[in-house]
Amino acid sequence: MELTDAKNQFVRSLKIVIAFTAVLWIVWGADMLFNLDLPKYGIIPRTTVGLRGILLSPFIHDNRNVWHILSNTPPFMVLFFILLNAYGDIAITVLVLIHLLTGFFVWLFAPALSVHVGISGVIYGLATFLLGSGIFRRDIKSLTISIIIIVFYGGMVQGFKPVEGISWESHVSGAVVGFFLAFNFRNYNRPPRTFLSSSDDTHFFERHP
Repeated sequence: MELTDAKNQFVRSLKIVIAFTAVLWIVWGADMLFNLDLPKYGIIPRTTVGLRGILLSPFIHDNRNVWHILSNTPPFMVLFFILLNAYGDIAITVLVLIHLLTGFFVWLFAPALSVHVGISGVIYGLATFLLGSGIFRRDIKSLTISIIIIVFYGGMVQGFKPVEGISWESHVSGAVVGFFLAFNFRNYNRPPRTFLSSSDDTHFFERHP
């Protein structure tokens, strides 16, 4: 990729990330300002009304304080930005699939009468997709990204522990979905592997008597 193309890709990815993040904050701000009580639109497992949460829940955060959305914003922005730059052709597809499949598994397996909101499940899906892509694709770029994820986001495994008030089910579901998608897309636009070889199969001493 030429320098100009790389710069354009960087700027385009940054704009997309900022736009997506702005939607999260606009929704949260509207909920706080107009007292919309949006968490009631989250995922309510195994209920008909709770199905709408599969689509809506990542855009909804705790309306009692700012910490929920504030803690989710940096990792989402960083991981989504990496995804857009590293796997631009499939980035939006991967994001949408993580969003919908994670929500479905939460709806299917989470405890009854619980309510799940927030984008943390998507964040875990992005992290494991990037990590898994390095494992399954094994090219320099994907392996480098995997190492970065391990170094900077390895502590996310703490989110798998059942903790009251935290949707650890979303974390686990997102991680499983992200890893599955990494395997599913492992050959998409995969760079060809190169091997050292020689057209001359003669022994060294045969070539140099």
